[in-house]
Amino acid sequence: MIADPRRRFIICLDTALLVIFILLLSPRMTGLALHEVLGFIFFIPIIVHLLIAWPWIQAATRKFFKIANRRTRFNFFLNSILFILVIIELVSGFIISEVVLPKLGINTINDRSWRAAHNLPLNFVVLFTGLHIAINWGWIVSTFKKRINIPKQNRVFSPKLMSLIVRVGILILATGLVALVLYSIIGKPSLTRLYSQNEIARFDPDLFHGCVQLLGETILLAIVVFIARKWFRIRL
Repeated sequence: MIADPRRRFIICLDTALLVIFILLLSPRMTGLALHEVLGFIFFIPIIVHLLIAWPWIQAATRKFFKIANRRTRFNFFLNSILFILVIIELVSGFIISEVVLPKLGINTINDRSWRAAHNLPLNFVVLFTGLHIAINWGWIVSTFKKRINIPKQNRVFSPKLMSLIVRVGILILATGLVALVLYSIIGKPSLTRLYSQNEIARFDPDLFHGCVQLLGETILLAIVVFIARKWFRIRL
């Protein structure tokens, strides 16, 4: 049994992130409506995950151009790219929403270019997520085995309110910057680029095909993690 409340919270949070991520990769299991709901929800645990990792982010940022070793620099680069890819996926998903936002009275256009921005980076998101899990595998195992030593001042996730507000603000600003760059590249959704296929019908939940897709995505992610762990042991 894991007694440390902080450790329990981190395990529950990261497990929830992984489960939601796998479900997001399996729209034939969830259907488009739940897929969009999960996409909106996904942003919250990501922010919390980054807030918990803030001490590492600060230290890695300071060391990146100075004394950081190759592994730390690669991990920092990897996490930065993963963050950008995830934001691209979420923002483009919001733009082309066909269920959640229209239900809230917000008109959307299923723009082909924005749909491409949502679909094309997907394999890279899986790849970088697998690399992220692989490079942090030792920490993950240690957390479950209770072998990681957390300094006393960091054992409880309780930064001062102003510090927390600043950190959340930085993350939201970074998210907005990625979204702004993406919007400047693709432009405003247009009816001239309307994607005509019925995505709601296409992703009508189907137990068999949904289970196959869920299993396939899970195996693919596991393969990436396995290969990456072997590679990191040699290279990093």
